[in-house]
This record gives sequence, structure tokens and C-alpha cells, in this order.
Amino acid sequence: MFVKASPALVRTISVFVLLPCLLTGCWDRIEVNDVAFVLASATDMDQGQIRSTTQIALPSSLGGAGSQGGGGGTSGNKTYLLVSQTAPTAYQANKKVQDSLSRVINFSHRRVTILGEEFAKSGISESIDIWARFPQNRLTTYIVLSRGPGYKLLDIDAPIEQSPSEMIRELAKSSMQEPISIQSLANALLTEGSDIALPVMVTTLSVPEKVANGQSLVKLDGLGVFHGDKLSGYLTDKQTPMALIAMGQALNPKITVVLGEHQPQESATIVLNQIHRKVQPHLKDERISFDLEIEATGLILENTTRQSFEHTMMISLEKHANALLDKEIQAVIQETFQKHRADIYGFSTALIRKYPEEWNKIKYRWRDLLPEVEVRVRTKVHLENSGELIDSLGIKEGLLKND
Repeated sequence: MFVKASPALVRTISVFVLLPCLLTGCWDRIEVNDVAFVLASATDMDQGQIRSTTQIALPSSLGGAGSQGGGGGTSGNKTYLLVSQTAPTAYQANKKVQDSLSRVINFSHRRVTILGEEFAKSGISESIDIWARFPQNRLTTYIVLSRGPGYKLLDIDAPIEQSPSEMIRELAKSSMQEPISIQSLANALLTEGSDIALPVMVTTLSVPEKVANGQSLVKLDGLGVFHGDKLSGYLTDKQTPMALIAMGQALNPKITVVLGEHQPQESATIVLNQIHRKVQPHLKDERISFDLEIEATGLILENTTRQSFEHTMMISLEKHANALLDKEIQAVIQETFQKHRADIYGFSTALIRKYPEEWNKIKYRWRDLLPEVEVRVRTKVHLENSGELIDSLGIKEGLLKND
């Protein structure tokens, strides 16, 4: 005898029968052994074409040189593979890199990308568009600039790290308070009147050749200043801390203050922390000016002067430090305005907030107006202590000045 099932029961049975069909796994999955993880990349200009260079991790080597692992065996002491191709665009160059690999390239673990000097001079907007548009790219990937070809930084020895990418990333992280990433660079390029400054890196030897056979390393070498999306020039190592202070990006900068014009060997080095800046724009009779106020605390790292720096005797050093900062910050701002016609300090943002209607009238001429813009700098440094010592160990007690 057959019992007629109710429609509700039929629907319930159908759901339970169909559910297993939806649990068949990831149809488009890619096994880890079939993936090539990119640690870093470099983009260069090579005879009118884009050269894309990728540094790919060799998992079997990360545990030690010449090790064997599940991902395949390798020999030698490198934990990475470099692959480089050229094409008319960055995307096409990356596609040619993929065509030369047996594994699928994955950019989700890329920590840093390098812009070569010639490529940066030609304009970077197209590559930034690709990096920001493709979901697999990490927007937190750091961006740095190279003097010369960027791919050379990807093949240094870097003996204290597992790969050159890690050394470059750590240096980028220490270069400023908020290192430039794909996201911040894209935002800057989309912000009216704003320009960017990237940390510059070069290759160097760990020791001079006359000392020993050194290994190749990477070091910071100033800032690259962009006019729009093109590299305009560089700021030196001496100018860089001053520019970063004006940008609000300085990370514990060290300043050497000479206390006597006739005795330049007598100086004190101080480190600044808790730096605060305030930008106040002014617009009067079509004349644009800014007041830049900077307050900071600090302490003495080195003292080679004859001055006894007790708490009540630091006024002189603070005065010299403020005078030096006022002068040097003013000079580096004027250079970026007049030589590069670039606003890397965010002055345009302050101007837009206070005078939005007036900005609409001048925004297309902003960079042409920069050489005529006046910036008044005022710094206020307070030295909290002299470290573990008060007097210089290199100066005899009889020669110390206590007034």
C-alpha cells in the first residue's frame, strides 16, 4: 500500500537530497604547490618599454640553504628567484613573467615594490592604476624609489634577512612615520594640488673594499620629489629630515647643532620626538602665505661642547636648535617650491579647507604659483634631559662653561 506524501514533505526531502550537491568543494581552487608567491617587484623603463621584475619566494630554501622541501629542491643560498620581462605596459610585462613560470603568480604577499629612476621620470600613474585596481594586490604594499634601475635592489646579498625584500621593507618602514603605500600614493595622486615624496634607496657595500670583502646591502639616500606623477628630482640626506619634519612625517630625526661659529668641532646632537605641526594658510590680495608652526621635545645624544648641560642650562642649545631648524626647513621648502614646483607638505589641503571658493579659481595654476608662495616657519624645541651625563667626557672640567 502506498502513502501519498504531502507537498511539504516532498520539498523537505528535495532540500536534503540537493544539499550534498552544493558541498562538492572549491571548483576553482589552486593548490599551494602550484602558486608562486611574489615577495617584491620592481618596475623600470628599458629602451622605451616597461621592465617588470618579480622576486619570488622559494619555500624549500626558506628553512636553510640547499634544503629539500615539499615545494621542490633547490641548491645554493638564495631563498628567492628573480624573473624579469619587458613589454609596452606593466600588465603585459607581468603576463610575460607568468608565461615563463610553471606556477601561478600570486601578489597577495608582496611587501614592497620599487620604482626605477627612469620609469619614475616617465610617469607612474598607469602602474598605480593597475596596482590599485587589481584586488589581489595589497594596498598596504610599501613603495620606494631607486636611483638607477630598481631591479638591482632585488638581488643584493642582504645577509641579515631572508630576502632583499624584507630588508627594503624594514628600511622603508623606518624612513617616515607613515610609509608610502599603494593606497596612500593613489590617494595623493587623486588629491588636488598634492605631490608625493618617496624614500630613495641605493645599493652599498657592508664595508669599504680596503677593509674586507664586503657584502651588498641597501641604504636610504634622501627623498625623491614628484611633480604630479613624474619624478622631478631629489632631496639630499641633509635636507630629508627637515623636509620630513615639515611634512609631519619625521620619525625621531637626529639634528646636529653647532654652538660656535669659530669652533665648529663643538657640537651637540639631539633627537626629536613627539613632533607636532600646525599649518595656517593666509590669502590676502591674491597673495598666498602659510604659517608653519612646529613643536617638539627631545634629548641630547652626543655632546662635544664645553657647555655643561644641566636642566637650567639648556636654553642656549634650544635657541641654537630652533634657529637651525627655522633656517633649514625654510630652505628645503623654498627649494621644493622653486626648483621642483611641488607641494609635498600638504599646504594645498590646508588652503582648500579654509578657502574652498578661492581654491577653485587657482587650482589649475597652483604649481605655477608655488615659487611666489611665502612660508613662515617657527619651531619650538624643548630638551627634556641630557641623557645619562651632563658634561662632555671629552672636555676637562676646568674648561667647562656653566653660564
